[in-house]
Parts: sequence; structure tokens; C-alpha cells
Amino acid sequence: MSRPIPQNNLIERTSVLTYTLMEQLHDVLNTPSAPDDVTLGMLMGLSMFLDDQIGPFRMTQLLQAAPDIILRTDAHVTRDQIDRFLPVLRAFGDKLAALTPETVAEPTTSLS
Repeated sequence: MSRPIPQNNLIERTSVLTYTLMEQLHDVLNTPSAPDDVTLGMLMGLSMFLDDQIGPFRMTQLLQAAPDIILRTDAHVTRDQIDRFLPVLRAFGDKLAALTPETVAEPTTSLS
């Protein structure tokens, strides 16, 4: 029986959900011949996203503070935690399935 998702710890909930999303994305993108390339690409993409969303100065401050954030649970994501977030993942999957060129926002970072 799964526990309800606690509503009082946004950082922890967001961390578990992000981990789960990244795990699924890595499984889709993984190439046995170059697994580190996929991991580095995901890291670079996350860095670009954060740079666009909050700016490089604030991103640097947050990344410096990140090791001092103490989660209420272990830093490893458990199967039970992933199971509690499956409804959110399904909703995200539905949103991805409905994407069309007209519904995708213009990126703020140029990849060229």
C-alpha cells in the first residue's frame, strides 16, 4: 500500500520526481556504445535549462548550496517513492504525447 505524497517538502518531492524522469529518459536514450555521452548530454541539458530559468549567478549559488540540503529520506530513490509518483509521470506522459509543433514553446537557448 503506497503512502500519500507529503505536501510539505517541495524540494524532496521535486528531487524524487526529477530523478525518476531522468531515469526513464536515460533508459530511452541509452546507447551501449556510448553511455557516458547520454549522461553528459542530460547534464548539459539540465544545466542549459537552469541557466535559462534562473540565470547563471543564481544557478551557481544553488549548486553550491545543494550538497548541504538534507532530505528527510536517504539520498537514494526507492521503488516505493517512484511508485508514489507514477500518477505524475503518467500525466507528464500524456502531455508529451499531445505535443505538436504548435504547442511547443520556443526555446530560449540556441543549440547552434
